[in-house]
Amino acid sequence: MSYLLLSISGHDREGIVRDVSEALLHLNANIEDSSMTALRGRFTMMLIVKLASSDGLGAVKAALAELEQRTGLTVQSQLISAEEAMIVPQEPDCVVTVTGADKPGIVYEVTDVLALNGVSIVDVSTRSRETDDRGDIYMMALEAFSDGKAESLRAPLEVVANRLGIDVEVHILDGAVI
Repeated sequence: MSYLLLSISGHDREGIVRDVSEALLHLNANIEDSSMTALRGRFTMMLIVKLASSDGLGAVKAALAELEQRTGLTVQSQLISAEEAMIVPQEPDCVVTVTGADKPGIVYEVTDVLALNGVSIVDVSTRSRETDDRGDIYMMALEAFSDGKAESLRAPLEVVANRLGIDVEVHILDGAVI
């Protein structure tokens, strides 16, 4: 049994998920974990895929090359070990939200505080939106595993918020995120 990490991207259009999942179905490959999103007219996905056997890696590479040719998607694949594929990701216990005028350095400043406090980021989503009256507004949501340290993040994040003129909030989750 083999596992692949697939990174796939291309111009956003209807049917991308169908096209990719169909190619994997024909390979008898199972999508075990995935993250997919549209980013400004581009669609991107990352998948952990379990192959029925490791004997057919050549067939998998050929099928992925055919998928690229047929759809215009860009596909990168990386073989990963069964041990790595079995790692259970940490469940987030807090969400850090950021809003404010868009400017360089917001992501760095906020994630620096998290890293220095031993907090692992599980998922990040950012958006910059143009407004008519206030310039570009930046929004970020970080799901994180703080191992119970979420409350102690408030003070150092407030320092960052004041320095950058943004709003930063820490939301402690009281149950599992689905």
